[in-house]
Amino acid sequence: MKKRIPVLILIGTVFAFLFPYLPGRYGRPAMVDTWGYSNAVIFSAVIFAIVYLIGYSMRKNEIEKKLRELKLEKYLIEKDLGE
Repeated sequence: MKKRIPVLILIGTVFAFLFPYLPGRYGRPAMVDTWGYSNAVIFSAVIFAIVYLIGYSMRKNEIEKKLRELKLEKYLIEKDLGE
């Protein structure tokens, strides 16, 4: 997971600079037209950071849970073989 951090930072940077130019739904103007460029970029970067941190946390918890299950399984197998 740590190896992907630089790539995700690059993706987040590109996202923050390009996302404000995308038009909104139903023909709404782009975010950069209504908010201004700097505010739109900051908002996009904050949204990306929040989503990334939530996803990272969820994935880390999932991996830790799987590791605990594997350790328990290993312990139970070793206990059965020891008897």
